[in-house]
Amino acid sequence: MLSDRQKLILKAIVEEYISTNEPIGSKSLTDKPYLKFSSATIRYDMQYLEETGYLEKTHTSSGRIPSQLGYRYYVDNLLTRDEDVKNIYLNIDNILSNKLLTKETAVVEVLNYIAKLSGCFLAIVGSNACYAKVKKMEIVPLNDRDALLLIVTSQGVVRSQRINIPKDFKMDDLLRIMNMFDVAMYDQAIYEIREILAREATKPRIREIVDYRDDILNFMIKGFASFLNNECYKSSMTPLFNEPEFKDYVVMQKFVKAIDSIEVTGLIYNDKKGLQIRIGEENKELGLNDCAIVSIPYYLDLNEYGTIVAVGPLRMNYKGVVPILEYLANSLPKLYK
Repeated sequence: MLSDRQKLILKAIVEEYISTNEPIGSKSLTDKPYLKFSSATIRYDMQYLEETGYLEKTHTSSGRIPSQLGYRYYVDNLLTRDEDVKNIYLNIDNILSNKLLTKETAVVEVLNYIAKLSGCFLAIVGSNACYAKVKKMEIVPLNDRDALLLIVTSQGVVRSQRINIPKDFKMDDLLRIMNMFDVAMYDQAIYEIREILAREATKPRIREIVDYRDDILNFMIKGFASFLNNECYKSSMTPLFNEPEFKDYVVMQKFVKAIDSIEVTGLIYNDKKGLQIRIGEENKELGLNDCAIVSIPYYLDLNEYGTIVAVGPLRMNYKGVVPILEYLANSLPKLYK
C-alpha cells in the first residue's frame, strides 16, 4: 500500500520520464511545487518504490525510471486528463467536418494528425458490418455479363462488389429482382441476407420472372460476402518510429512483424468494455511486450460499434492520449451519420 506522498512521487517520476526520457533523480523532484519534501525524504521513498517494484534503477545513472508495474499503477490510480489537449479538439472537428473529404480520407487524416502529436501508431477498426442495417441495394450493369452490386448501410458505408451474371440469365430480370430484394432488405441486418434472399426467391412475384435456381441465389450471396468484413483504417508508422525506443532497426522490425502477423483486429480485447490500457508483458502474446496499447470503443448505435487503438512505447503520454481518443470516440458517430 502506497502512502499519499509515495503516490505523488511515483506520479511525478512517471510523468517526468515520459516528458524527458531521462532517468529521474531526487534532486529534480524537489523543484516541483507539489513535492515540498526534503531531498532525503524523496530519496527514501524512491528507494521504497524501487524495492517494491514500481521503479527501476538504470545502469547509467543514479536516477530511476518507471517499471511496468509502476506504469500499471499509474494508469489505474494516478492518471489524470491533460486539460491542454482541449485545444486539439477543434482541429479534430475541422478534419471530420471538412465537406471536401470523403469519410475514409477524413478518418485517415485525423489518425495521422493524432499519431504525429502522440508519437503512436493508430488504427480504427469498424464494427463487423454484419450488424449494419441495409439502407439501399442496387445493381449497376457494366456489360451483358457483369454488374456492380452496391449497398448503402446505416454506417454511412457505400460498398461495391463486381459480380458475374449466371449464364442464360437476363440483365433486365436481374434488375427487376434486385428492386424487389431492395424493398425486402431495407433496414434489415446484413447477417440476415442469406435468409431473406432465400425467402424472397420463393415468392410468386419472383418465380414469375425466373424459376428458383441455386446459382442465382449463390452468386448474390457471394456478392454480399465482402460486406461482412471489418472496416480498418491505419495511421502512418513514422511518428512511432521517431520515438527513441523505436529508432533501433531490430525493434522496428519486431514491431512491424507483430502488426503484420496479428493484423489490427488482434489488438482488440473485449472492445465493448470501455477504455482499456494494456502495458508491456500484458501484450506478450502479441509480440508487443515492449509496447503500451490503449483502446476505446465508439458506438454508432446499440448494435454497431468499432474500436480506436493507439500503440506506443511504455513511455506513452497517457494523460494526453487518453482524452484525445475519448474525444475522437465521441466524434466519430457524427461523421458516420
